Amino acid sequence: GAVLSFSCRDSCQAWCQIINVSESRSPFLTSMEGTGNEINWSISMPSGSKYHLYIGLALAIGSSIFIGSSFILKKKGLLKLADRGVTRAGQGGYSYLKEWLWWAGLLS
Repeated sequence: GAVLSFSCRDSCQAWCQIINVSESRSPFLTSMEGTGNEINWSISMPSGSKYHLYIGLALAIGSSIFIGSSFILKKKGLLKLADRGVTRAGQGGYSYLKEWLWWAGLLS
């Protein structure tokens, strides 16, 4: 395949190797200029793409926060039980089911 050079807006340069070429063109590629080994591509993004990027980023960060806080709440509940000296779940105990902090972590 051919190796293409892409010039970015901030004076960076990227290289791309084309392995499989099909007849269909991407809707993101609007124009192509140049000959030989150097081709300048003009890329246009759909109008709502930045909006979707920020929504996806917010969802990823939010889910990480919720998953992390859930883990922390459950762990604090189990540590609270361990301080009291009750039988651990791995040893056949089920007292964690009576701990409200563990339930708060599970339901969050």
